[in-house]
Amino acid sequence: MTANNEQEFQYPFEERCAKVLQEITEAAEFDVHRAQLDEIVHMLDVAETVFEELAEEDDLPLSRRVQEYFFRYGTVEAAWRSRRPDTALVGEFKLHHIMSAVANQRMTKFWKGEDETERALYNDLRIFDDTPQTGSGRMALLRATPGVTDPEVWFFDMRQGAVRMELDYPAYLENVLVTKGVIGWQYLYCAPEDCGMGFIPLVDGLKEMLDVFPRLFPDHDYTDLRARLQERL
Repeated sequence: MTANNEQEFQYPFEERCAKVLQEITEAAEFDVHRAQLDEIVHMLDVAETVFEELAEEDDLPLSRRVQEYFFRYGTVEAAWRSRRPDTALVGEFKLHHIMSAVANQRMTKFWKGEDETERALYNDLRIFDDTPQTGSGRMALLRATPGVTDPEVWFFDMRQGAVRMELDYPAYLENVLVTKGVIGWQYLYCAPEDCGMGFIPLVDGLKEMLDVFPRLFPDHDYTDLRARLQERL
């Protein structure tokens, strides 16, 4: 496990990322494999420049709300597991710098799709959160359609493909802070009818999260997550 020693944060969301990493590392019931802010991408460390380039070069004039979640680090990531006996509680996230995601994390580099409809969709998708440590084959993606200001967010699970989520990029990041990346939390923001074979093996971990987290992290509200889980069982 490594940590970033920088004391000053230039953008508000950076400090919130550092706080959630601290919450993870200080959780006595977690065995933490990784919790870090990666190196700052110095060519991409000014928000105004990054979003101007995304608008001009990629035709992505992203909204002010999206821009408020900017961070300079190449990645913000954590991987951990509960120390409780017989636990199903495992978490991981790896948030990519938004410019790096758009430029370098095309879904088609990993999977092109099986038919014309999938290929068209996957051509638009850019990975901004994934799970390389656990190797779970799950990732979150922005749909970078030209001209879009608030991109759709999709969730990909190798067990059932890509599913559109019922939240946007800022809301996704807010939920990472709350869930600490518990594997499969994204299903709680997919339509219930889309929670199929990929969701079923994750139910125990999600139940354990909602049993344990209100005690470990009392500053967060788990009411909506609990209601969403019940709706999908």
